[in-house]
Amino acid sequence: MSARHAGFDEVSPSSGGLDAAAFERQMAQDSDAALGMLADLAAATDPGLRAQARRLAHRLLPPLGRVGEPRRRGTRRMVSRPAADEGDLDVDRTLERSEGRRPRDPQELVVRQFAAAPRAVCLLVDRSGSMNGHAVALAAVAASAVLSASGDRLRCSVVAFSSDPMILLSSTARRPPAAVVDDLLSLRGHGSTNLSRALRVAAEELEAVPPGGRTTLLLSDALHTAGGDPVAAAGGLDCLHVLGTNPDGDAVAAGLRLARRGQGRFLPATRLAELTHSLTEALA
Repeated sequence: MSARHAGFDEVSPSSGGLDAAAFERQMAQDSDAALGMLADLAAATDPGLRAQARRLAHRLLPPLGRVGEPRRRGTRRMVSRPAADEGDLDVDRTLERSEGRRPRDPQELVVRQFAAAPRAVCLLVDRSGSMNGHAVALAAVAASAVLSASGDRLRCSVVAFSSDPMILLSSTARRPPAAVVDDLLSLRGHGSTNLSRALRVAAEELEAVPPGGRTTLLLSDALHTAGGDPVAAAGGLDCLHVLGTNPDGDAVAAGLRLARRGQGRFLPATRLAELTHSLTEALA
């Protein structure tokens, strides 16, 4: 742990000990490095150190993820939907969905109409290969943001996935936010990335909400290594925002394709500052 994190000896000066004040100093100096350390401490083999780190995470992460109430909740606004619904043709979104070519499939047509603001959010967290300290911490912050925005009029669900999805919070169940965050802090990356299956699970989690009220947030590098074509699965979602965790060109291009097909946006999320800004944009 000391070799991996430069400030570890200051934060944990004795075996099994954790200095919260020292950690907060580390947060002030480099929040991303500090959060990566905290996620690793929360999975430490020493049970005392692990428990202290999780208590600290429960205190610090919710404020980082609190992006406020969705501003459009309970209002009606103009939204884009598949052409199976009635409305006026949205030429720009139709061309985006068909990747600039003339649409050949009626499913590629998008119309605009007045509808209720989003009333359900499903957060998909990629837990395949590269899921480690910093990535785990960002996932916990994202979950805290979704949970802080939830309420009687906004259902929330959280799903971690690699080759198989793991539902940490179902839209039909209630769990303490701390339990969901604990589950995320326990995760470590493994396995292949089946994006298609994860997107289908999101659609199932959101199906109880009428069309126009469903939003999916995908925290991932958007590169699939197993399963079917995720772009096709994204077409079955009302609104898919991709929170991109990898700045490489191939990953960004893959995220843009998914977001375009899912009628959402690609938003960068490689660091804490990017993630919190992107969550504000996605949940506003």
